[in-house]
Amino acid sequence: MNRTLLLLLLWAELLPCSLSGLHRDICHAQTSEQWSLNLDEVGILGQRRLKDAGVQQTSIDTAILHQNVSLSMSDILTRHSTLFIKSYGRATESTAEFRGTSPAHTQVLWNGMKINSPMLGTVDFSTIPSYFVDQATLLHGASSLSLTGGGLGGAVDLGTLPVQTQGTTLQYIQGIGSFDTYDQFLRLSYSSERWSSSTRLVYACSDNDFIYTNYDKKVDVRDEEGHIVRSYHPRERNRSGYFDDFHLLQELYCNALDKGRFSLAAWYSHSLRGLPFLSVDYKDNSSFSNEQEQDVVRAVASWDKSGTAWNIGLRSGYVRQQTAYDYSTTYESVSTDITHAMSRSQQGFLQADADWMPDRRLLLTMDAELYYNHVYSVDKSPFHIGENYRLGRPEYHLSLSARWRPRQRLSLSAVLREECYRDDLVPPIPALFAEYILVSRQHEGTVPSAQTLVVKASAARNYRYPSMDDLYFKPGGNPNLRPEKGLTADGGLELSLRRRTFTLNVNLSAFDSHITDWILWTPNAKGYWQPSNLKRVHSYGTEMTATAGFNFHRDWHLDLTGNYAYTPSLNKSKEVDDDDASYGKQLVYVPRHSANLSGKLSWRRWTFSYQWMHYSERFTTTSNETAYITGRLKPFYMSNLSLEKSWQWRQVHTSLKGVVNNVLDTEYVTVLSRPMAGRNFEIFLEIKPQWPLKSASK
Repeated sequence: MNRTLLLLLLWAELLPCSLSGLHRDICHAQTSEQWSLNLDEVGILGQRRLKDAGVQQTSIDTAILHQNVSLSMSDILTRHSTLFIKSYGRATESTAEFRGTSPAHTQVLWNGMKINSPMLGTVDFSTIPSYFVDQATLLHGASSLSLTGGGLGGAVDLGTLPVQTQGTTLQYIQGIGSFDTYDQFLRLSYSSERWSSSTRLVYACSDNDFIYTNYDKKVDVRDEEGHIVRSYHPRERNRSGYFDDFHLLQELYCNALDKGRFSLAAWYSHSLRGLPFLSVDYKDNSSFSNEQEQDVVRAVASWDKSGTAWNIGLRSGYVRQQTAYDYSTTYESVSTDITHAMSRSQQGFLQADADWMPDRRLLLTMDAELYYNHVYSVDKSPFHIGENYRLGRPEYHLSLSARWRPRQRLSLSAVLREECYRDDLVPPIPALFAEYILVSRQHEGTVPSAQTLVVKASAARNYRYPSMDDLYFKPGGNPNLRPEKGLTADGGLELSLRRRTFTLNVNLSAFDSHITDWILWTPNAKGYWQPSNLKRVHSYGTEMTATAGFNFHRDWHLDLTGNYAYTPSLNKSKEVDDDDASYGKQLVYVPRHSANLSGKLSWRRWTFSYQWMHYSERFTTTSNETAYITGRLKPFYMSNLSLEKSWQWRQVHTSLKGVVNNVLDTEYVTVLSRPMAGRNFEIFLEIKPQWPLKSASK
């Protein structure tokens, strides 16, 4: 308790300082510096945000986020990033594994507030529509400490933005797809010089009953004498895979000039989802019910104000999530609950952050956060009846950073974080960053061109405190768990080329990470699972992201985006006994190689898009045993394509888009015994009228 009071006093002491002159999003002009040196016809020009010095990050373009509105963020990250998404299929749990770590090692923020489940420590990306996201940034490894702690693999920063087009805009999209899938999207927005409002709705439902070949079952055909004459794998339907999702997002923005900027984003979602049966399941689905219902409310309000050399900001937020899981059986019209679990979590959030630039070469930042999580978990089935736990836990986060540009080409930065969970103070979390501009040339002649080459490096120590389920779940929770500790270092090159008809951006990085006290749930002698600090993991590898744009002609344009990751993630724990063959082996479900490529070709009002994805083999056992068919998941390649035609009639924009997913009808799984859909189709009709402001049209 003394540690808690000490951290509260420190936070209270620093808060007035932040309000006197410091904000997180200091403007580009304040955090960058322009310098030049003439060399004949080629000039040297550098203009980079000081706040991003040395940071390894990947930004996903807004056009990609909204290119196919039926996609969730799990689909976007699968197709356009180096993250591995462990997915059970559309509208089923999808978690991110960053740089070979576990889903709990990826921190996720929405409009500045962390939204990881306080119970599990993870985020289900299938519940986040890409239609609700206007900006998405991935921060790799140590770079995540610029936002939050606990991201031993990295962090995903999601946010919304005010409407840029002044006036009133209405957008309606109707989608129809295979397996009785219907998607509807509506957005009504208004924007003026000072006010902006946006209301977005998403409704999606589907039977999701695709047909697949079940390679986990075999049917024998016998002759009249009972001899087996042949065998085959049956064709079956995906059972209990239906979903019904509704999302509503309301945003308000106000630019009060000298009083600062105000914003409010409130998001409500309700989902009812059947959990698909395993391909090895022989139960009659008419006798069993297996579904999950979830209600989530998220809201963030913020105020920001800028000065000549400072910014300050205040944020507050609230998250309420209620989940009910029901697994029941019916016999002779009598229903019996096998599992009837319910959990409810609430989270309050307060934040004060500030930036101050006393000199154009120096940026100081402070960020103080308070979270309060309360969780209630219970199982009402006759087999597990009783309360798991009901508990509240405060969390305090404090971050101080300094970014310095001692020379025109060199930038250095340091971040120091301190975190406290209830009365447990995590050791200080430091991070160091550096970048050096090797080449920066710009030529403004008859053929404009630019070239930039930057080298980056970072190193950090990080901690992840156990989730509330890890500590308190009954039975199995272990209150003696230690925080997971990580040491990571990475370095890379960033290349940017610009010509009149061609642009290229390449980011290549290598990383090395060691995680100790990795929390792992294993069965104990009493017959139930319990977490312990068992593992040591060594993860290393390379990541590459590249984007290119070509203007062939006035009417032709080609955009290409590619990502590749090589991620050995090895268990370095001591052998449990002589039969333990897991030492030095790849972690389960982590692919060593993953890659994706997407291209978009535009001609006048036509757009053709193609996407290609690949994952190498993944093992399902810690020993990487391949003697059994279930020991590994085969590598797979998959392709999607779409064709869109748009029209403009006065102030009304319309478009018709056709999508073919899994064009080659690839048979694959990302989780054992969870088959995925084969070739399927979608059609989208968009209608978007606009009524501009009279003042803006003059």
